[in-house]
Amino acid sequence: MAHPRAPGALVTAAELLGWWAVLTGLWVVLISGVDTLEWVVGALAALLAACAACGARRASGPR
Repeated sequence: MAHPRAPGALVTAAELLGWWAVLTGLWVVLISGVDTLEWVVGALAALLAACAACGARRASGPR
């Protein structure tokens, strides 16, 4: 039996993943050299920004 909030959690996870993918891609495009440390820093920075974007959308009210 699924948890009643499961669909909302899946939507939030998909939104977070989408933001993260777009922001990580933007980071890679904007840096000149791509080595392992830059990938890690970019991915973590994109994750923080994706969390902020999801929080801002949630704080703005219902869709």
